[in-house]
Amino acid sequence: MHFLDLLSGQPASHHRKRHYQFKETLGVGGFAEVKKATCIDDGQDFAIKIIPKAKIRDHEQQIFRQNTLLKLKHPHIIETKEWFESKERYYLVFELAAGGELFEHLIESPNYRFSEAEAREVVYALVDGVKYLHEKNIIHRDLKPENVLYRTPPGSHPEVGHDDCVISDFGLAAYLPPGERLYTIAGSAGYSAPEMYPREGISSGKGQGNGYGLKADVWSLGVIAFCCMGGRFPFKKTDPFELAEEARTTKLYFPKTWDVISDDAKHFVRWLLTVDEEKRPSIQEAIRHPWLRAAISRPPSPHNEPNLPVFTPQPSRANSPDPNDVPHLERKDTIEVPKFEELGQKLSRQETVTRHAPVVEHTETLEALGMNKEPIKVEESS
Repeated sequence: MHFLDLLSGQPASHHRKRHYQFKETLGVGGFAEVKKATCIDDGQDFAIKIIPKAKIRDHEQQIFRQNTLLKLKHPHIIETKEWFESKERYYLVFELAAGGELFEHLIESPNYRFSEAEAREVVYALVDGVKYLHEKNIIHRDLKPENVLYRTPPGSHPEVGHDDCVISDFGLAAYLPPGERLYTIAGSAGYSAPEMYPREGISSGKGQGNGYGLKADVWSLGVIAFCCMGGRFPFKKTDPFELAEEARTTKLYFPKTWDVISDDAKHFVRWLLTVDEEKRPSIQEAIRHPWLRAAISRPPSPHNEPNLPVFTPQPSRANSPDPNDVPHLERKDTIEVPKFEELGQKLSRQETVTRHAPVVEHTETLEALGMNKEPIKVEESS
């Protein structure tokens, strides 16, 4: 411990703060702000997330989550370099993904959407990253375009194929032991799976139904894929309970703007947005869909299954997946849309609905990656 820290009562790791020169603010959220910083030791730039301890209701859980992030190493997951703390704040040091948010690039694109080819590369990268998380029994719970960052601007490396984007913001991530369920309401309403908002209602921030599992992330990926190619949300409602009910009681449709999109892409989106959680694909099944197999660079990371056959598009007709390869879904790619039917709202930043939810239970987080389960004492804010 640094002598000055000892005199001032700062935590042992506080001396690490002196190794960084803090610069401009990159973003501000409800719980934290992110600043650009340069490491004085080697001149490398990073992004540092600063979280006031006064806004944290479970310090033990927060420290556990930060230690877990240090163990996540994947090309499509934001890399955490280190973390340290002061008496009043936590500081999380991440790689600097300076290419902008997926959200910003989407709303700046013509008609708020990407081409199908570009969308496929982005979605493949995200599915690949979520597959890595789910294999470690980690659920993200807040997948949305605002939480996807580009290391470099999209299209900077056409020879690579997939865009160099990473999943970020693990503030709501949790460990989910096999066979267990979560009940705490978490995430952003427009991207939350319908099972998170059961018809039985909620009590003290927890759903009263059967809970939700890892496939809630798969639903979120389906919404992102729809937004990337459609420029709008797949459903009209904005209230989370009304949206969940709309998803349960109406059929997903693709408007005229989707006429240029392949049947495979529509099938993939519809598959991920399967309301029945049992019939919704796992992330391991989703990554094998023929639409993703047609990505330019497959696999984009060393964490994918080896020797997976590549789907070759047929020039004579729209691509059709092998029914044996994508089970659990009835093939219905096109639906007539009544002229009076309204589309979902255009892309917008969705409010996170966890501000008043209770603290996530320790049983949801304290076993990830075989880490020490002993309580970690944290000096409270002074």
